[in-house]
Amino acid sequence: MLYKPDWDQAKANLLAYWNHAIIDRACIAIHAPRDDSRIAPAPDLHNGPWLLGMENIADNDQSAIEQWWQDPDLNYKRAITWFENTYFAGEALPVTYVNWGAMAMAAMFGSPPKFNKTSVWYAKTIDDWKNWDVHFDPQSDPTWKTLNSIVERLVQEAPGKFFVGKPELGNGADVLSLIRGMDDLALDLINNPQEVKRGVDIISDTWVELMEQSYRMTSPVNDNGDVLAWMGLWAPGRIDQIACDFSSIISPAMFREFFVSEVEKMGNWCEYGVYHLDGPACMKNMLDVLLSLPQLKTIQFTPGAGSNPTFTPAYIPRYRKILESGRNLYLLCQPAEVEKILAELPPEGLFMRTYVSSQAEADEMLKKVTQWSVRGNQFPVSWHGSEQ
Repeated sequence: MLYKPDWDQAKANLLAYWNHAIIDRACIAIHAPRDDSRIAPAPDLHNGPWLLGMENIADNDQSAIEQWWQDPDLNYKRAITWFENTYFAGEALPVTYVNWGAMAMAAMFGSPPKFNKTSVWYAKTIDDWKNWDVHFDPQSDPTWKTLNSIVERLVQEAPGKFFVGKPELGNGADVLSLIRGMDDLALDLINNPQEVKRGVDIISDTWVELMEQSYRMTSPVNDNGDVLAWMGLWAPGRIDQIACDFSSIISPAMFREFFVSEVEKMGNWCEYGVYHLDGPACMKNMLDVLLSLPQLKTIQFTPGAGSNPTFTPAYIPRYRKILESGRNLYLLCQPAEVEKILAELPPEGLFMRTYVSSQAEADEMLKKVTQWSVRGNQFPVSWHGSEQ
């Protein structure tokens, strides 16, 4: 593969990961600027120069801003710029996809996308459930047609060079929290429970339909597998993110009643389902529920803004609980956290993603991760603080 010449070795490590095993070390994706990079390092090397070129567009040039997000050629050129200037070490992958604010299905169910220079947003549109138009036709929907045109352009150029992920569409619970409003949706769990369940069911059915369509389009350029693009994670079969960020404000009982069915539906479609667990509150309240669901193969934990970082000793017992359940664990972490994490956790079933400032640093870190993955190097860490 042009931008990942060591793909065969990375693939072997990923296959071991999915079997909750290792070859000689934990899986780790390390991003770094190439030695011959022609662009400044991106603020977030996990995702590359995500807003590349947007700085040249005037704040009031709405037409150009919308073109930046929607034009297939511009999307392709940005991806190539990242690939040509980034070193993908370990299990880091050259992969691109379409992300319109992670909840593009909101546009398909009544809330047109609002494009700006940093993100895409979707306004509240459901004031009365009786007036909610749930009609969706993938053959004519403008949002889906535009997303597909971008994916088709990427797939056209990808063979032998890079991977292409499926568009980020969201999930029923979180899409509804946008187009209904989080506060109103929370009250609806009590006042309009059947409407919520109906909405989640309709949106999750659409998700499965569109994911399958996109999977069939992208799988041939993904080594006949699939990628969860924003995590840079490849699997030999269907994979995608399963989530319910809305669960951070509800009880486990309500999560079970209203949203577990969606998690199961999405997980039944995914052969390698990855649950995105957002924040310490979700980790504390929902982990036991999630570990009871056989559809989930990996738990990905994001501490979230304002919380303690990925390596926080108070998180360690729950990380261990995930791994001991037979699930895999995926962590975004800072470079200085890698050794600490491997000192506390077994390498089998563990995936970390990080970044360093040079190719030499990336290669050196890979060597260290192999050393740190040796059983017996682990040591306990005491902690008396909180998870928040």
